[in-house]
Amino acid sequence: QLSRLLVVGLLVLGLNNIQAQDENNPWQVSLGVNAIDVYPTNDSDAAYPTGTLFSEYFNANDHWNIIPSISYVTVSRYIGDGFSFGVTGSLNRITKLGDVPVDDLSHYAVDGTIKYNFFQGTKLDPFLAVGGGYTWVDGIGAGTVNGGIGLNYWFTDFIGFSVQTQYKHAFEDYGVKHFQHMAGIS
Repeated sequence: QLSRLLVVGLLVLGLNNIQAQDENNPWQVSLGVNAIDVYPTNDSDAAYPTGTLFSEYFNANDHWNIIPSISYVTVSRYIGDGFSFGVTGSLNRITKLGDVPVDDLSHYAVDGTIKYNFFQGTKLDPFLAVGGGYTWVDGIGAGTVNGGIGLNYWFTDFIGFSVQTQYKHAFEDYGVKHFQHMAGIS
């Protein structure tokens, strides 16, 4: 209940400050839910079974780890020519690694992203994102390099719906390679 109250409060207080991102309105704030999926990563080094790259990619029931509350926040700034730079903080609980149930593992991540918007200033605004970050799974951290795609749909100049999916490749052998899917309000 507290997270719902927080979302409503943020929307009411920030409605006049949240705008589509361009030269005149350089800031974008997004918040919503995220899902972690380790199955379609083709990670032959993993201690748990994984599928081939993108196999069962949309199998949310069997493979996605989702907590039903606000679980990510992104703040980004437009830097010119369709490019923006942003920072995302996210949290989640992992209860399954591929097809294997696991004890409730914590998942925290902080990521920096450079995003390129293809059709800036339109209602339908697809983008590519690349960057890096650091992910902690049950207190063990690993650096990641990230690549993803997404889409903003702007209802007005101030409010939009954002979806994004990205692959996060861990550098260390003990790191968890995974996909992170996000959906929220911008």
